Amino acid sequence: MDKEELEITIDAKGQVSIKVAGAKGGKCLDITKPIEEALGEVKVREMMPEYYEQTTDPGKVRNNQR
Repeated sequence: MDKEELEITIDAKGQVSIKVAGAKGGKCLDITKPIEEALGEVKVREMMPEYYEQTTDPGKVRNNQR
């Protein structure tokens, strides 16, 4: 299992940014969801290259067979 890391930055104007490293696919959204809900509205969301990588966690892979 990869190690996930969060980098949370608060600038002088009070704007918060969260950077997730080590999480593939939508797992980064799962990790940041509680923080985002506590802080309020997400104004900008930028996805890192890891977001577009497929997860190796079978629980996160959907079976689209019919």
